[in-house]
Amino acid sequence: MENNISKILDVSWRFGVTAASNDSDVAKSFLQLKLRLDDDGKDKTVFSEMTIAQFYKFLHDLEKAKSNLDLLL
Repeated sequence: MENNISKILDVSWRFGVTAASNDSDVAKSFLQLKLRLDDDGKDKTVFSEMTIAQFYKFLHDLEKAKSNLDLLL
C-alpha cells in the first residue's frame, strides 16, 4: 500500500462564537480551518471545524511533530 502525502499550499482560519442555539443557551467558541493542498498535482481544499479544546490539541500535535522532525534533521 502506498501512502500519499499532500503538500500544504495555504492555510486560512476563522474564529467564531455561537451565542445561542436550540441545543444550548451557553456561548460556544469554535475554529474553522481551511487547508488548500497539492494532492498529486491537483488542488484540493479541506475544511474542518473544531472546538477550541480540539484546536489546542491539534496545535500541540503539530508542535510535537515539528519537534520530532527537527531531531531528525
